Amino acid sequence: MTPGGAGASIGLEMRFFRFGPLLSALWLFQGCVGPSAPVAVRDPAYRPQEIRRPAVLLQVALDQSGFGEGDFTSQERASFPEELETGLIDSLNGQGIFPLDVSLSALPVYRGASAPIDRLDRAPALARARSLQADVLLVMDMHLSRRTLSFCRGTARPFSALTTVVAITLEVLRVTDGRRLLLEPPDANLTVTDVDAPCTKEGRARRLSPQELTDAAVSRLLTRLMRR
Repeated sequence: MTPGGAGASIGLEMRFFRFGPLLSALWLFQGCVGPSAPVAVRDPAYRPQEIRRPAVLLQVALDQSGFGEGDFTSQERASFPEELETGLIDSLNGQGIFPLDVSLSALPVYRGASAPIDRLDRAPALARARSLQADVLLVMDMHLSRRTLSFCRGTARPFSALTTVVAITLEVLRVTDGRRLLLEPPDANLTVTDVDAPCTKEGRARRLSPQELTDAAVSRLLTRLMRR
């Protein structure tokens, strides 16, 4: 793979609730993360400012729920991986980082019980990175799912909406020996959704466009990558 909008007004089908907490949003912490979720790692040797010519391994997985409401369309399954790859490369370039190699692994119909990143084979990517004398290997997993979540609980107008969720995992591996320099799992504030809910009296929830969701996911990832 060669390295290299405007949001819709609220089109959400909301259901408002007056009583009791809703449990659906707990998926973000239980269903997505799970009891064996990885713990964030930051090696003292990690120097993000020194990353200039990395190799990149990007995996994009879209869930196959088996239920019509939560399924992605065939067009979304085809377009999301490439759009996320393009957005990532552009954002890296904007930080003065120019990948020597970008490998995209697309899983457009993912049905696995485990997290997609658990199936990712890093060895070939590390070997490729060594041959190119890359600074580091950036391993990035973006796991997309769609389900009903609740928002603005504890306010006067809680609601639920069918939501696209992007759970991101970021790893930085040292090329010489594969040592993990950085690990940022989804529960380290690396989960983004296509619902923008201010949860204020004046604010109005809206649906992000696919481009806005892509930009938000990439921006969140880059912020964590470059944090010192």
